[in-house]
Amino acid sequence: MLGFALGAVFVGGLFRGFAGIGAALIIVPALTLVYSPVTAVVLMSLIEIPGALQLARTAVREADWRGLAPLCIAAAVTIPIGAWMLAILDADIVRRSIAGMVVLFGAVIATGWRYKGEVTKALSAAIGTVGGFCSGIASLGGPPVVMFLIAKSSNSAQTRAGIIAYFGLTMLLRLAAFGVYDLYKADAFWLSLLLAPVYMSGIWVGSRYFKGVSETVFRRVVVALVLIMGVFALLK
Repeated sequence: MLGFALGAVFVGGLFRGFAGIGAALIIVPALTLVYSPVTAVVLMSLIEIPGALQLARTAVREADWRGLAPLCIAAAVTIPIGAWMLAILDADIVRRSIAGMVVLFGAVIATGWRYKGEVTKALSAAIGTVGGFCSGIASLGGPPVVMFLIAKSSNSAQTRAGIIAYFGLTMLLRLAAFGVYDLYKADAFWLSLLLAPVYMSGIWVGSRYFKGVSETVFRRVVVALVLIMGVFALLK
């Protein structure tokens, strides 16, 4: 059980290091196969703390906070709702909901779809609403937000800073919401201390040794893993 969790966290870290996003799509459904959904979601949030702190200073300075405001405000409203549902719903319902999100997001990533329409404040708030809820209930708010921010800006540095800043803020809100609903358990905390270095090692390896790998091939492998994990979690 622990070996499987360590392997999933390392592979998720590899993808995060290579692509900058997407680790939760592998890690969360994999952890739900061996732990409860609450433990899996809380663990994902806890092991992200070191990386978020490392990147926070640059992101806070470079992010377009005015542009991020509708997204962040909407997410701040729905993250507690998602965390509340994580706390009260039956474990099997949460597990299958997480699996469904993973399969859906994995399928969208596989198609390479990008939003090309008009970007408005209302749309930003809508994306924040969905992303915040998914973040609160499953630590899976990334895909819709990343797709939106990529479509929103042509400045890659600002886009990256915006993604990091948004995820840093929502991580803090999610951790606070988990505390309010008493989702932290001692075993999850100690397990996170074991998993976090493995996750950071995966990020380090992915960022340094996978840059020469074909992005298309790597993406196909990762999407396949995401879909497999999602389907297994759905069928458990």
